[in-house]
Amino acid sequence: MKLILSSLLLLVSSAQAGLVGLNNEQLGEVNGQGGADLSWTLSLNHKLTTDGSLSREYECTNAVYCRLAISPNNRKDANGNMYWLVFKQLQGTLQLDKFQLDGVTLSQTGDGSRTALQLRFGDDGKGNYFQPLKIRNFGYAALQIEKDNIVTVGQKGYLNSSTYPTNHISVFDQNKETGFTGLNIHGNLALAGTLKVFGCNGSGGSRC
Repeated sequence: MKLILSSLLLLVSSAQAGLVGLNNEQLGEVNGQGGADLSWTLSLNHKLTTDGSLSREYECTNAVYCRLAISPNNRKDANGNMYWLVFKQLQGTLQLDKFQLDGVTLSQTGDGSRTALQLRFGDDGKGNYFQPLKIRNFGYAALQIEKDNIVTVGQKGYLNSSTYPTNHISVFDQNKETGFTGLNIHGNLALAGTLKVFGCNGSGGSRC
């Protein structure tokens, strides 16, 4: 055990011995090259397919908790009940198979050059086309304006679970959650762009 510890200490001391401090001017002269290929996937309330494909089905154990509720301007009635814009049965998968993160040097007139962090997707600038943004069953089943019922039952509006009756005039809405304007998007979106992020020199009159 002592032999192992001694070896580790010797290795650490040897590694530290080769380190040299750099000032700001020396750091500014250091050049490098590199980057990273990344992927991104966002999936909401979806059940994975058995074959591993991206097409997925809506799955939620309780539809009441698979919603997005927004209260514009915190609007309330005279009793203090808040109104909510509720997107019911929210679901979908967004996947970008590849985008690149690297660094680039920007030249600016009158302000010299500066290093920027570059996020690139769709096209690498050399005619090489990246993967499109895959959209699978993205949307919601119904959109509804709901209101709190705090005074009577103490319930928030976004938890209302009302459904259309079985004898509803429209057979498409029977036993489904009340609302209007459902949305479902399924397809591929081809997009290309570059986002560069850099810092200014910190002076009060500096404009980037």
